[in-house]
Amino acid sequence: MRTDFLLSRLLKWGRWPGYNRGRRVQVGGLTVNYRFNRGDLQSLREVLIEEVYACELLFAPRSLLDLGANIGLWSLWMAARASEARKPHILAVEPVAENARVTEANFQANALPGRVIEAAVGRRSGEAWFEKRNESNLGRVVGTHDGVGRIRVPVIGIDDLLAQFPDGRVDVVKMDIEGAEAELLTDDVSWLSRVRALMVEWHEDRADPAPLIRNVEAAGFQHQRLNMRRQDNLSLFLRNQP
Repeated sequence: MRTDFLLSRLLKWGRWPGYNRGRRVQVGGLTVNYRFNRGDLQSLREVLIEEVYACELLFAPRSLLDLGANIGLWSLWMAARASEARKPHILAVEPVAENARVTEANFQANALPGRVIEAAVGRRSGEAWFEKRNESNLGRVVGTHDGVGRIRVPVIGIDDLLAQFPDGRVDVVKMDIEGAEAELLTDDVSWLSRVRALMVEWHEDRADPAPLIRNVEAAGFQHQRLNMRRQDNLSLFLRNQP
């Protein structure tokens, strides 16, 4: 893995021998499947090595919704912090088939209770155009089919996702969906009433986070920036206590 991190710098200038080849390593007691590409390695570094999502939730999550799962590393990281007797139930949502397969392999290798849904997330279920990128973690929903690498993918609505949890509620939602956070956090945010905590990675080149943060706060959440010293585009929202 250390060698892959060093060699990944060369991938800025083109594909290296062994590009996208599968790897399996042990990280912090987890069995982690990834591929030799910049996207997987960047996600691995951020989530499992630098632990950019580290925070104090003040409760033990029993259900997790991973939006923009990529290869499932956030789900692995969160599950690793739960007791063996109380592993959270997880739904991981990822539209890129190749990424979803690695996520499934990671769930199986670590006996995670939950499943992977191969779809993008939206306010309502349907279909959308999706732009695949060379970096495995940078694909995004787009408005038209014009452009290179654009494919049609299913979209699952956020209400339909929440309905798959007991009582239609989920403890923690993680959202890293490359600008599509604007659709979920603008106007009708009633779905947030069924969420206890929310972690969001913002993409300011595609969606201004300021009004979205205000919308979530107005829905009854306290906002704080997450790990500013490590990464400056992450937020944690915790539901206000009565």
